[in-house]
Amino acid sequence: MINKVHGAFILLLVAIAPAKLAAETFVYSGGCFWCTEADSEKLEGVSDVISGFTGGTSANPVYREGKWGDHREAAQVIYDPALISFEELVTYVYATIDYEDLDGQFCDRGRSYSPAIYYKSEAEKLAIEKLAPESSVVPIEPETKFYPVRTEHQGYYKKNPMRYKFYRSRCGRDQRIKELAK
Repeated sequence: MINKVHGAFILLLVAIAPAKLAAETFVYSGGCFWCTEADSEKLEGVSDVISGFTGGTSANPVYREGKWGDHREAAQVIYDPALISFEELVTYVYATIDYEDLDGQFCDRGRSYSPAIYYKSEAEKLAIEKLAPESSVVPIEPETKFYPVRTEHQGYYKKNPMRYKFYRSRCGRDQRIKELAK
């Protein structure tokens, strides 16, 4: 027999379940994961963004010099497709990265900072290709395992706002994005 407390808990779980089922993930690389996380969290319909690594073959990458192997810094965006579409996310990514630079992003250079957009299905791949700016050199790759970075790097822009703003400003990210938007 279910008592009132257990019954209320079950009703709560039933009410929460559809919201969790509606969540989707989208992964992309666009340079520094502190910046991609900060940019993506601004979007309505995005419930969370996790900084990490993906796109490589090295086992268990970690954020220590030389320890993330051939992976790229990346953002895993958790979103509600009823509030924001996959296509809107892709369009936003192209508007917040330097899609003409394959060798890194802004002041950060090398493969680990290079851009890429990852897909789970042929339909997603086609959508990414269709939305790409004409001059885009951004690789479109199948999604691989995503490795979250250590906790101190999650939400870095919130935990260390002055350092983050200084880094972002000195790196030239916003200036280059404005140039590309012209």
